[in-house]
Amino acid sequence: MAEEICGKTVVIERPSYAIYTAFSDMRNLVAAIPEDKKDMVTADADSILAKVQGFEIGMKVHQRIPFSRIDFEQDGQAPFPFLFSLIMDPMDDNRTYFHIELRAELNTMMKMFIGKRLHDLVDKLTDGIAKAAIGEMPEDLSSFDVSL
Repeated sequence: MAEEICGKTVVIERPSYAIYTAFSDMRNLVAAIPEDKKDMVTADADSILAKVQGFEIGMKVHQRIPFSRIDFEQDGQAPFPFLFSLIMDPMDDNRTYFHIELRAELNTMMKMFIGKRLHDLVDKLTDGIAKAAIGEMPEDLSSFDVSL
């Protein structure tokens, strides 16, 4: 059963091409990972993979639409298939409407346990990306747990 989440929309004080460029190469994401965790992560331009509790979980670029959208899909041993999309819509030359969409194939039990938490995670990631874009430190996402 597909769970479709359209996160909240925020305005990021950066042009859409800057946001797109930051996320279009998965190696850029490694810079945001705490130093003590970087040895568990590998990335190239199109994919990122992390070893978490003995599993290799990651995502790879499914599609890029320059300056407006990047879609990622599961890679490795993800617990469920998903499509994770970053949507950028220019507001003007220096501001961008931004939101995240997530489509996850969850069975009934998983939907019951983590469906609401996935929506909260999407909104928290959106806020974190908006803060990071203006040079503020996003809240620590490590305290957010979606495990069963």
